[in-house]
Amino acid sequence: MSKVITTTAPIAIEYLKEYFADKETAYVIDYANSELKGEKLLVYLGNLDLPADIKFETSEDLEEMVLAYASSTFIVNIKSLEFAMLNLLLKNEIGVPLTDELQVLLDHWSIRIKSLLLYNLHTVDLEEFNTFVDAATKDDTDSLVGVNFVSLLKYEELGNIIVGDDNNLDECINYTKYFNDYMFKGKNLYSYWANPNNILFLQTWAVASGERQNILAENNELAKQEN
Repeated sequence: MSKVITTTAPIAIEYLKEYFADKETAYVIDYANSELKGEKLLVYLGNLDLPADIKFETSEDLEEMVLAYASSTFIVNIKSLEFAMLNLLLKNEIGVPLTDELQVLLDHWSIRIKSLLLYNLHTVDLEEFNTFVDAATKDDTDSLVGVNFVSLLKYEELGNIIVGDDNNLDECINYTKYFNDYMFKGKNLYSYWANPNNILFLQTWAVASGERQNILAENNELAKQEN
């Protein structure tokens, strides 16, 4: 069982030493009493790259950090912010009113998340799928604003947005660099996409694997007949 240290940020040196002595150590940041707030706190935790979460006492503090998280350009694993962002995205899907600043950021995330429906086809190396993906509207942006959308792929609930009733493949964007480059903390998008909580990935992988097996079986049968 991991040791959890509740502390403020920046984290005292004696507490940091405990992690290097025991890699099972994790931290909970007391936001209200921390010197670092908002984007500065995210940068600090991102640079440390230690297992950490943040404890909030007020909704105002949480909103401040959510805004920083939603516009961040680097991946940081903070469960409380992941849960908060996922909850806001689901509320956005049913039209719950939000502040203008937050709405702009959620729209930014939403189109990228919904376009993962197109990315799902991109992961399957079949000619008809590749043709469809290539014909979609392209966006060659390499902007990392909102990059933490990939961090939400480990939650089953994100699938409700990707395959939502109002999501249409024809409206999905082919984000060429997101779909192909290793721009997510040195990993490609597939590294986050292929996980056991992503039902869409599991279904597509199963169908694609079955299709390939059928093709191999047909080819083997043809080879036998020719011999």
